[in-house]
Amino acid sequence: MEQIKILFFALLSFFNIENGRIAANKTTVTIDTIKKTVHIQQEKLFTIVETDTDATTVIDQWSLFLSLINKGNLWSKELQSYPMKEIKIHDKDSIINPLITLKYSNPDDLRKLGIWYNESRNDYSINNVPSQNLKTHDGKLKVNYWVFKGDTTFTFTLEPYLHLPEQYQSLIKPLEELLSEAKK
Repeated sequence: MEQIKILFFALLSFFNIENGRIAANKTTVTIDTIKKTVHIQQEKLFTIVETDTDATTVIDQWSLFLSLINKGNLWSKELQSYPMKEIKIHDKDSIINPLITLKYSNPDDLRKLGIWYNESRNDYSINNVPSQNLKTHDGKLKVNYWVFKGDTTFTFTLEPYLHLPEQYQSLIKPLEELLSEAKK
């Protein structure tokens, strides 16, 4: 299996922004293999801020991200083959929850997201990375892979920051809080 360049929980990994510093505490991924769509719902965006420079970097990345959305030229090279790509920024009660929707043409397109299709078994698999805290009711853990039936819809959640080392926990800054402070 090839190296994964896009991380579901790292918002800017989907876009033309290198070294993105914005992550989601929880990401829910739903793949409809019949409609060939992928929905990626990110929740509770945050960053790690140790210095004022870190805060400025994240604010600049967010501004660049919003600018790219407005220009329509934001998707990473890895996603260029997807015929439809959309992002909606849901902002409810000052909480930013991005929803990314991708439409793919061929099951092999999902490899760029770290999802492999086995045609002979008609199933999909994802590497099991324990630190990502993948949870699902739709798949089964088989050795080192989560396996999902083909010709269906399956969902999984990732919460890779549940067990963040204590030294970083005090450095977590919700994105909304950081952006609000920057406006003052």
